[in-house]
Amino acid sequence: MTLKDKMEEERVSVNWLSQRLGLSRSTLIKYLRSPDEFKVKHVKKIAKYLHITERDAIVNYFIKNQNYE
Repeated sequence: MTLKDKMEEERVSVNWLSQRLGLSRSTLIKYLRSPDEFKVKHVKKIAKYLHITERDAIVNYFIKNQNYE
């Protein structure tokens, strides 16, 4: 599941979220395409609005899958 999918599941629109985060709609869309670019303060707010823990948000939506083997 992507961050965008989670937003749809929680019925959080791009417009609504961009206003709450203090970002323009276009900037939020850019960040949604590359979630690892979000600032920590935005990650914390997004986790709150999507009803998930900050840890779950970071692990599942904000870091690129990297193989550390």
